[in-house]
Amino acid sequence: MAPSENQAQPGSATPPMAADARAEWRANWPIVAAAATGVAISTINIYSVGLFIAPFETTFGWSRGDITFGPALAGFATVLTGPMIGLAIDRFGPRRVGLFGAVVITILTALLSQITSDIRSWWAFWVLLAAINAFVQPTVWTAGVSGFFNASRGLAFAITLCGSGLASLITPILTYQLIEHLGWRGAFVGLAAFWGLIAIPMILFFFTSQVDRNRQAAKAGKIERTRHPTGGLSVLLSRSFVQIALGGFLIASVVVPLVVNLVPVLTWNGIDRSHAAEIAASLGIASIAGRLLVGHLLDRFDGRVLAAVSVCLPMGASLLLLGFPGSMAMALAGVILLGLTLGAELDLVAYLTSRYFDLNRFGLLFGVIGALITLAGGAGPWVVSLVYDHAGSYRPVLLAAFPMCLAAAALFVSLQPYRDRTPTSVTAN
Repeated sequence: MAPSENQAQPGSATPPMAADARAEWRANWPIVAAAATGVAISTINIYSVGLFIAPFETTFGWSRGDITFGPALAGFATVLTGPMIGLAIDRFGPRRVGLFGAVVITILTALLSQITSDIRSWWAFWVLLAAINAFVQPTVWTAGVSGFFNASRGLAFAITLCGSGLASLITPILTYQLIEHLGWRGAFVGLAAFWGLIAIPMILFFFTSQVDRNRQAAKAGKIERTRHPTGGLSVLLSRSFVQIALGGFLIASVVVPLVVNLVPVLTWNGIDRSHAAEIAASLGIASIAGRLLVGHLLDRFDGRVLAAVSVCLPMGASLLLLGFPGSMAMALAGVILLGLTLGAELDLVAYLTSRYFDLNRFGLLFGVIGALITLAGGAGPWVVSLVYDHAGSYRPVLLAAFPMCLAAAALFVSLQPYRDRTPTSVTAN
């Protein structure tokens, strides 16, 4: 058991919170590493699908709209499955949920090599992927990590969620090379093998949670069997949860559509396509930096204030793009601001959820929030495209960022002060 965060050790110059954080990391870093690989495997099809568009056009003659409709179906299906998987996490533990999901998502990715010229086979696979991908969504991995970290929970969440950033750097390059050397069918098998051989052993040997450990201890007769939490609906309707969920939805509705349409937005703003692509490449690095920075700060400062400040950064991006059209320097600065928020948003809502509510309900609550963020990510880009088709400009979209960011900031900063919710244990056995 880690020492109490409020008790300094006699004769020690190390602040108690810092000492607790170090103890947490020494005992539990393998859990975070395994969780990060779980987050990574959940994104492999999203980060690779763009590289299969050209081969599919050549092989099957499918249109780009038909091809990308598959991932769109998956996005909307995840909205329905997210809360249900959250309940499963709270009841059965994230280890069993995540391990099952990682194995099946690996198999399904390999089976994508068997799609036929009937576009419905492609769409059907994406619906299946959506159902299974819910078992490896970030809720699963953060639910496991949350029970072992208190003093350093923000940073632990950040490093866990950086698994998606790692995948965004590796998967596109790997997919390109696999297609070049093995063809697109072989590439699906290669992707499944690469990520499956990394993630599945890590999850099997290192990933666990307090729910899983308590269940095993109860079987051995060491502790009483844990009762499953009740009153989930009342918590979902509570003021604090509604504020966190709505704030997360609003900022995702601003950031994700701009990220998806980033190159078109930059070219509309007067930057040629090649330079726009180069500027857009900085988004991934900025998002990783934003995630780690916010994770570090969350363990030291009020999460409500950090959330309010972070969600205002896209206003700066919009201001720079609107005020300095055609300027590469200002566009780069705006993209960096956007990337910082992109990296921070999920970490912020996960952290606030873990601080305001019982960790035994974390799966359900963060599952609902994740579903809302997924809805924003699925519907937002479509709405932005409709606005551009109607107005012939992205100016209304950039202007809409101001009231939406301010509303999200107000929701976060007006939350009641939270108290630390120390886990049952923050050290590994």
